[in-house]
Order: sequence, then C-alpha cells, then structure tokens
Amino acid sequence: MKYTGFGRSYLQRLDQVMSGSLVLVLLSVAGIGAAMADQAGRQAMRLLGDQSFIGLEYPVLGVQEFCPLIVALVLAMRVGAGFSAELATLRSDDTWNALVVLRAQPFRRRALPMMLALPLGTAVLTVLSVFAWEVAGVVVMLARSGINPFTFIHIEVISPSLLGVLLLKSTLFGAAIGVGAARAALGPFGPFGPNGPKGRLDLGSAVTQGVVNGTMLVLAINLLVDVWWHTR
Repeated sequence: MKYTGFGRSYLQRLDQVMSGSLVLVLLSVAGIGAAMADQAGRQAMRLLGDQSFIGLEYPVLGVQEFCPLIVALVLAMRVGAGFSAELATLRSDDTWNALVVLRAQPFRRRALPMMLALPLGTAVLTVLSVFAWEVAGVVVMLARSGINPFTFIHIEVISPSLLGVLLLKSTLFGAAIGVGAARAALGPFGPFGPNGPKGRLDLGSAVTQGVVNGTMLVLAINLLVDVWWHTR
C-alpha cells in the first residue's frame, strides 16, 4: 500500500520516533535497570541476608515507574529537541508564515504528524523496554549474586492494571513531549513568537525550551498518575 499526504507524513514521523530511538532507549533502560538490580541485591543481602523478594518487586518497579519515565525522558531529549529545532527553523526564516499565506497547512503537514506519532511511538518503545529491563536484571543478578533466572523472573506480578498504567503513562508522556516541543517553537512566547525575542540566534533557546517543556510535563503527569493510582 502506498501512503501519501498526511498518512505518509505520519508513518515517517512514527519511524523517526521508534526506529531512530530504539537502541538508545533500550540501552538506557537496561543500564539503569542493571544498576538498580545490583544495588538492590547487595543492600538486601547486607541488611536482610535475603534476596529472594527482589525478583517480585523488580518488574513491578519497571512497569509502573521506571520504564515509562526513562523512555519519555530519552525521547524528550532526542525527539523533542529535534522537533523543536525543525519547527523553530521554519519560524526563524519566515518559511512558516509563507506556508500559512500559501495555505499549505504547515501545522497539519509538519507538526501534527509528529504530535500524533509520539504517543503511539512512546507506548511501543515502553513495552519493548520492559523486556530490556527484565533481561538486565536477570543478567546482573546471575553474574553478581548467582541468582537463578528461573527464580528471579516473576511475570505473574505484572497484572493487567499495571500494564494499563504503563500504557496510560507512556501515551500521555508522548503527547506531552510533542506539545512541549511545539509550544517552544510555535507558542506566542517562544523565541520566534510575537511576544518573544526574535532572531536566528534564538534557535538554541527553542531547542532548550522544547526539552524543558517536555521534561516538566512528563514529570508532572507522572506525579499525577501515581497519586491517582495510589489513592484510587
């Protein structure tokens, strides 16, 4: 099937989010997961003399908290920064205004596909990152503490409700990254907005602000979802 117009732009953006970030996301999640598993195992052995419970809590922490958050922060820095830079460049040389005058729908053609691709791409990457998280824990606990992988892996603790939280967080995080990046470049108080400083030298400000916006929105949403989850 040949995709054209908006559909083609959406698929290109989705590929940009997922394929371009897959290795970085998996390595980031695996690295943090390995460090946490190692530290948890050593502290548990030192304080309690028992590591058997770590395998029960490790996947819960990954699914509910760390995997969605790590993936979102990586995407905010990689995809969010690039998205802000792309849109801000169009604003800085007045290409955006020219496209608006020509009725070329720059928001629909350039911004909206990425803003819609980010929620789905973030959710897919987060699901894949769960496997990287678990494998990292298994390898570290086996290598450092001699824990049998068959006694460490407890897939049964990942309930449908936990998966629901993972998908909810990751989808909202992706949307927040897109909104934060677009607002930094296109908003009225952005570097090229009517109420902000203008000029090519402010392109870096748009990139920085896009990352900051996305990161702060992700952290705020994470807090709100956690409060809701623990008080429901």
